[in-house]
Amino acid sequence: MICANIEIGDHMFNENDFLKDLIDSGLKPYDKVMIHSSFSKIKDIEGGAKTILKVLKDYFSEGLVLLPTHTWDSMKEDNAIFDKKKANSCVGYLTNMAIKDKDFIRSNHPTHSVVAYGSDAQNYIKDDDYATTPVSPDGSFGKLKDGGKILFIGCPLSKNTFIHSIEEEMDVPNRFTEHIYKFYTKLLDGSMMEFNMPRHYNEYCAHISDNYEKLLPIFIATGACKKVRLLNSTSYLLDAAKAYQIVKNILANDIHAFDDQRDIREYI
Repeated sequence: MICANIEIGDHMFNENDFLKDLIDSGLKPYDKVMIHSSFSKIKDIEGGAKTILKVLKDYFSEGLVLLPTHTWDSMKEDNAIFDKKKANSCVGYLTNMAIKDKDFIRSNHPTHSVVAYGSDAQNYIKDDDYATTPVSPDGSFGKLKDGGKILFIGCPLSKNTFIHSIEEEMDVPNRFTEHIYKFYTKLLDGSMMEFNMPRHYNEYCAHISDNYEKLLPIFIATGACKKVRLLNSTSYLLDAAKAYQIVKNILANDIHAFDDQRDIREYI
């Protein structure tokens, strides 16, 4: 008898599996949700990233779907033009597939753009046009505090760009370059929009966001976050309003709370 060579544990998911997991996570079709993702953790699905995006658009038909499409890694003084139609995102495969999806609208922020899908998408992202910092409290990330959810699919909370907006609101020192950069966004009609802003910088820590991971046990203990399962990934769902209040309280007690990895549970 000839036996096929099949690896135990192999499984290909389909769109119904992903839809069921979204429902089981507690997310509702009318929710406003920002999605950070590691596509390698959910790649075993029929149709790949296109299926993931299709399910997201179908399920959140009454709400708003947002994905980061950042370009901070490539925007420099000698490469200061952000072409919102063509510029690749530096934050994952799924985000780059969303850029190519004609149903998503991309914001004009030159270094921290997002793509949005939903009936209120254009209105939601419009305030990115007035950004003077990387992650404005009034921009697409900062506005998540008003009833938004943040879903981390197979990735850690170090990807939580929302925390940057709270640090900006609380005026945390040592977060920006002294130098103000001049960036341009090339719009879909070919015209240019000018932005003047600093870049993220800290003299002691190259990636401040790495220190945001210490918030996970705090968020879970306070009910601001819960672990969920999406396909074969360990994921997390965060209530942005609750997280906002927790982080503001921490920073009110210690404005340098996220400068390093020291324990901050005493502030809760």
